Amino acid sequence: MMKGFIVHPTYDIKGNKVFVELYGRLENGESFLCLKEYRPYFFIREKDLNSALEIENFEYEKTDFLNFSKEKVVKVYTDMPSDVKRLRREFEKNNIECYEADIKFAYRFLFDHDIYAVIDINGEYKEGERVNRVYEDPYLSPSEGDIPLRVLSMDIEVDEETQEVVCVSFYDGRKYKSFILRKEVEGAVSLSDEKDLLIEVKKYIIEEDPDIIVGWNVIDFDFKYLEKRFSKHKITFDLGRSERGTKFRTERSFIRASRVSIDGRMVLDGMYLVRDFALKLEDYKLDTAAFEVLGERKIEIEKDIHKILEKDPEKLVEYNRKDAELVYNIIKEKKLIEFSKKMAGITGLQLDRVKGSIASFDSLYLRRARKRGIVCPSVKGGEKKHVIGGLVREPLYGIYDYVLLFDFRSLYPSIIATMNIDPLTFTEEKTKIKAPNGVYFKSERAILPEIILELMEKRKKVKHIYEEQYAIKIIMNSFFGVLGNPNCRFYNSKIANAITAFGRFFLNLTTEKVEEMGYKVIYGDTDSIFVVSNAENCEEAEKIGKNIEKSINDFYESYVKENYGTKNYLMLEFEKLYEKFYLPKQRHLERGAKKRYAGLMGEKVDIVGLEYVRRDWTDLAKQFQYNLLKKVFLNEDYETYIKETVENLKSGKLDSLLVYKKGVRKDLESYTKTTPPHVKAARKLGNFRDRVIKYVMTKNGPEPVENLGRVKIDYNHYIEKQLKPIADSLLVFFNKSFDEIVTEKKQATLEDFL
Repeated sequence: MMKGFIVHPTYDIKGNKVFVELYGRLENGESFLCLKEYRPYFFIREKDLNSALEIENFEYEKTDFLNFSKEKVVKVYTDMPSDVKRLRREFEKNNIECYEADIKFAYRFLFDHDIYAVIDINGEYKEGERVNRVYEDPYLSPSEGDIPLRVLSMDIEVDEETQEVVCVSFYDGRKYKSFILRKEVEGAVSLSDEKDLLIEVKKYIIEEDPDIIVGWNVIDFDFKYLEKRFSKHKITFDLGRSERGTKFRTERSFIRASRVSIDGRMVLDGMYLVRDFALKLEDYKLDTAAFEVLGERKIEIEKDIHKILEKDPEKLVEYNRKDAELVYNIIKEKKLIEFSKKMAGITGLQLDRVKGSIASFDSLYLRRARKRGIVCPSVKGGEKKHVIGGLVREPLYGIYDYVLLFDFRSLYPSIIATMNIDPLTFTEEKTKIKAPNGVYFKSERAILPEIILELMEKRKKVKHIYEEQYAIKIIMNSFFGVLGNPNCRFYNSKIANAITAFGRFFLNLTTEKVEEMGYKVIYGDTDSIFVVSNAENCEEAEKIGKNIEKSINDFYESYVKENYGTKNYLMLEFEKLYEKFYLPKQRHLERGAKKRYAGLMGEKVDIVGLEYVRRDWTDLAKQFQYNLLKKVFLNEDYETYIKETVENLKSGKLDSLLVYKKGVRKDLESYTKTTPPHVKAARKLGNFRDRVIKYVMTKNGPEPVENLGRVKIDYNHYIEKQLKPIADSLLVFFNKSFDEIVTEKKQATLEDFL
């Protein structure tokens, strides 16, 4: 028996038979392919069988499985996976509902055998052409374990003048391999023409046999460009563990990552791994991420690759290698492969699909439904209906002492578990479990609450393994959104609204109970409340926080049982103590600003939603706000600090902090009605192709940092637009203003003239 990690589940058709192919890496370090013959199928209701047979003759099998309405279903077999879609279309034209008729064929096999990421393989094998072991019809069973995968980082350089790929480098954590065109460079393989270079690159990937290929923007640039050049030279673009070609699924939006399908391998884009699972950055350039994670920078070279290839090919290879190395080390440092493997182990999805919340939900729910003898509906789509979000209470603006922050632990998953919320238990009949939006749920055994409780229990056990804990948190928190998405087979806006309605209800009820205890709730947002403790010191505030936590949790234990007849899983946690706390006003309004606050915790200022954490404000504003808040919280001289900041700004000492960074979300030509400052700056560059523009405000308007020379910075702009609004939002609580402090003149009020 041998343990293996499934890197890529797919299928192949040989003759008139369909084989599931499971590619991966074994615990002994060898690569493998398991071949299992399997039949495509889906379900229809037994009462629709005769009508279906009138449309087309097919093989079927009667089962004991039931749909959600407890009707018996029949298993309909087809010859090929593509026949499922065709037959479903014909049946649905005749009002015959089809169940589970949209599950990817390889995943159908995995679901049916309850296989996730790791398997035990029993059986004979032979050596394959591009894999070490090929198992034909082995016995497979689900397993667990950590199996190391082989990761290879890749980067290419393109000569824009000739359109050729002129340099390609690889790095696997131990060694480099570089290929360069028409130049002799020590340590690199020199090729006389591009075709030979591409052939050698392909050969190297196949020989190294990585499970995962990584890079930065590696799919949308490197792989897409390589495909184009392979095609030009009539070289088959088969870089995988079979001779089948590479397929792309390209996304135009930065929100969704493109995918590439290479048999037996995964291609993971470091840029999206960092964005989705690791860090929020000002921009997602490799240089930015490398500096943030590793404290390193890309090597600086001339932008003209043609010129650098001719003048200094050694530098080009060094530059190319460094990029491949940086990507590898960022991913290693942030443990992003380990995290993806944990996600795959929990969801049963391949590594480049683990972020898919609908796919994760499907994988977990369908497996458990199968064990219960229940078949699930196919995706129907439809129009998305509005789902009301969480409650955000009106903030009571001001500056407070000893404020307590309480959070419900995993609020929406806890509500699902407590209230037995499930597509299976949703009912039009009146039951004891009634959501505030008037939706009812049965108390019978459900599937989704079981999944959540199992994940919660698993999360407790892996407290010491951050990657696994974080993976479970992401998966659980995605379930609510899935139910409100028409692309989910269980889409039901009433269920999604029931979850958020319960959330709003419990936040209000918690606020009411805390205030009955004699404490003031000054703000609440979705799953958290902020409470003024009335304490004289930190020690007293801590005791009050723990007492409130216990009282509320004791209350819910009895309240849930009495009112809904279910077990309570709601848990309020005393999360933080702020010695000083600031809730700002909305500018020009006598109302608190939602989702914006700051608090002092020891020597650190915790800031949420204010200018300090927003990308479109300058470093000047961020530094000024942080320091000003700290001085106010610590009762230090903030007036002198304000004056000194203005003086230093005017004298040019703060010029390095004046850069605006703004995202450009569409083509510059499409800005027609209005032209924002960042677009004006970008247009001045002529060949701007980036996602983020950096610019400063000058006497002549916005100027990109690349064009800065002797232009005069508009310091008054920064005083009025960056410093003054931040200062005034805080000074208003001391009956002072920025202008008054800077000019040392008190502003006249109506009373001065009476």
